Amino acid sequence: MFRSEAQLARVCQALCADVGLARLWTEDGPSDEAVELRDAGGGPLSSGERIMVLAAWDVWNSHGATNLGDVMHRLDGHRLATLGSLLLAVAGGMYAVDEWLRKRERERRR
Repeated sequence: MFRSEAQLARVCQALCADVGLARLWTEDGPSDEAVELRDAGGGPLSSGERIMVLAAWDVWNSHGATNLGDVMHRLDGHRLATLGSLLLAVAGGMYAVDEWLRKRERERRR
C-alpha cells in the first residue's frame, strides 16, 4: 500500500494541502495543531476542511473517524475527486501512490 512512513506523511500532507492546511503534516507526521484539531473533531474548521483533515488522520492511523456520508454529501467535486483518486491509487499500490503525489504536487504549483 505505502512504501514508507515518509510516503504516508506526504499523502496526509497533500490531503491537508487540498484545503490550504499543509502545515498540519510534516515529513515526521502530524503537527501538534493537527492533533488538537483531531481531538476537537475538527474544531473551528469548515466542513470541507474538517473532512479532509480527518481523512488524513484516517489514512495515517485510522483515528480520524471520517464519515462516508459526510464525504459524499459535503465535499465539493474537486475534494471528492481527490479522495476518490487516492483510494484508487492505494488500490494500485505504492507506485500508483507516487504518481498520485506527483499529480497533487503539480496541481499545488499552479
